[in-house]
Amino acid sequence: MPYLKHESGEATELRNSQILGDDSPLEFDEDGYAFVDDPDVAKKLLAMHRHIERGGHGPDGETGTLPFNPEEHTNDEIAERVAEIDDEATLIALRNLEEDQKDRDGAKNAIDSRLDELEE
Repeated sequence: MPYLKHESGEATELRNSQILGDDSPLEFDEDGYAFVDDPDVAKKLLAMHRHIERGGHGPDGETGTLPFNPEEHTNDEIAERVAEIDDEATLIALRNLEEDQKDRDGAKNAIDSRLDELEE
C-alpha cells in the first residue's frame, strides 16, 4: 500500500476534496505517515504538492513552467491544447491555475476529461 510522508514528520491533516473527495482530510500519524489505498490518488497528491511548492505553477520538463496560461484562452482553446498533454502533473497544475484565475466550468471540465483519458 502506498504511503505519503509529511515533511513535518508529525501528525497532521491534508485537506483536498478535489483529489480525495469524501476521504478528505487525509490523516498523517504521529510519525508523519499516511497510507493511501489508491496509488493513483497518491500520485495526484504528490503532483498537487509539487504544484504548490512551485508557487502555483506546474512543471513542464526543463523550463519548470506551464505550456500555456489558461486565463489567456477560451474554453474551446483549452480543450484543444490539453488534448496534446500527456503529463498528469501538468494537467493538475493547469486545472488549479484555472480554478485560481477564472474558475470556468468548461475549462475545468476539459482538463478533467483529459485526466480521465490518461487514467484509462
